[in-house]
Amino acid sequence: MTGLNLRKILIPILTLFLLLSTDAFIISRMATDSFLYRDSTGLHVPPFRTKDLRGNTVTQDIFLGKFTVVCLWVTRDMDTGRELLASINHWRHSTREPIQIIGIVGDVKEDADDTQIATARSISAVFPDVPQLIANDDFTALLTRIRNSPTVFFVDTQGNLVGQPVIGNEPVLIQKEILRLMEDGSNDRKLQKKIQTLLFHP
Repeated sequence: MTGLNLRKILIPILTLFLLLSTDAFIISRMATDSFLYRDSTGLHVPPFRTKDLRGNTVTQDIFLGKFTVVCLWVTRDMDTGRELLASINHWRHSTREPIQIIGIVGDVKEDADDTQIATARSISAVFPDVPQLIANDDFTALLTRIRNSPTVFFVDTQGNLVGQPVIGNEPVLIQKEILRLMEDGSNDRKLQKKIQTLLFHP
């Protein structure tokens, strides 16, 4: 076998090896550093029972059946939170993808004073179709691991954490990640993954 032919064989193999190694590293980091928890089926949002800014009771069941974009924001940086929610919500209404948006107000607790709650309500009033959840003690495990706000993360129709969180006001990155995740969840993409699994992992 000539050196040229050997290179033609080795380069694709080495490229595939590097890609698989990178994927394995990313998956391992998500498993160990995730701000959510793992059970026998995957990474999930922790169980919670809280109220939104309108006084409605909300649990983790809000995620079931809908692909969800979760935006954690704080009132002390109201301009950034408002801008991010506005850009995501505007994009959501301009696409045909069935997407749900939920806000979590990270610095408003159940015992917050009327002024703080009024501030949060005034910020989110322009997004009447975006529930804004109050971060009670059920969110402690999540909030203590998120070091920046706003932070956006994604939850699939089964309540599983998917994709990579996006930190900061980065609407373009958020849109790209949403489209990538929606494509990964499509029937065609699932079939493609199944075929790849059968081919490479007999």
